[in-house]
Amino acid sequence: MRRYLVAGGAGFIGSHLVKRLVAENGSVTVIDNLSTGNRSNLESVSDKIKFIESDITDLQEHDDFDAIFHLACVANPSDYVRRPLEILKSGSFGTDNLLKVAEKTGARFYYFSSSEVYGHHKPEDGIFSESTTTNIEILHDRSPYCVSKIFSEEYVKSYSEMNGVNYLIVRPFNIYGTNMDSKSEYGRVIHNFVNRAVRSEPLIVNGDGSQIRSFCHVSDIVDAMMLLDEQQDLKQRIVNIGNPEPISILDLAKLTIALAKSKSSIEFGEKVDHEPYFRCPNISTIEKWLSWHPRIDLKTGILALIDFEREKNL
Repeated sequence: MRRYLVAGGAGFIGSHLVKRLVAENGSVTVIDNLSTGNRSNLESVSDKIKFIESDITDLQEHDDFDAIFHLACVANPSDYVRRPLEILKSGSFGTDNLLKVAEKTGARFYYFSSSEVYGHHKPEDGIFSESTTTNIEILHDRSPYCVSKIFSEEYVKSYSEMNGVNYLIVRPFNIYGTNMDSKSEYGRVIHNFVNRAVRSEPLIVNGDGSQIRSFCHVSDIVDAMMLLDEQQDLKQRIVNIGNPEPISILDLAKLTIALAKSKSSIEFGEKVDHEPYFRCPNISTIEKWLSWHPRIDLKTGILALIDFEREKNL
């Protein structure tokens, strides 16, 4: 039985990963301070996991593990302004603490970074590959998150190479699905669009809606992580995980309304400062390595969320 530590395991991606690890007969320990996660996300497996309510910056005791998944971070853009120090500490002191556990126990270390590390430019070929040059802006409201992720990537690489930790940096692109933390009209666009569409409320589009995104269902990234954990050797050190099919935010709003058969209108809000306008991954690395490709297309994923929200509100 493989032993796992999932930092941030009560959050969105983390809770889905935990449930899959349990289903695969893994022994799972979750550490989460519940600042954005929720124990209810793990209700179905609560009697099958060990739960530590603590911040990773205060991690003291630990068991032995075969693999550590570091997903602990404040990831909702609406929190970036209010909690910059928490974000930066998680990506520095917290990452250091978890790497020390990996070193002591010989665990494989998976760090969940972000597509935010690529910055605001659009590559010449139109897609972000793992080798695309980073181009970020700093010292503004959004920057603590992307700076934290970039620092953590460098720290994971340097610490692991100096101390013999087997590591992989994962860069997810716009993951969506159930259990997603939603506090504002910005940052959780599919979740917010679906919530409003099922209530026939206006969908709020920031700016003119020309921003390009690609969206990957959470079950697909969990599938990818399970495949990665099965590998004897980590042949790569950085890997994009996402769905390479692009869509504009305006077209996403129209699609959501159509799929929900909603009477919602579309309203245009103010442009968000420092918002990246293009996010689409090159996933050829993981495709060639593991023969992985996302299974759930956008329409299928949105329809499933629509059904979920309607059942939840019955």
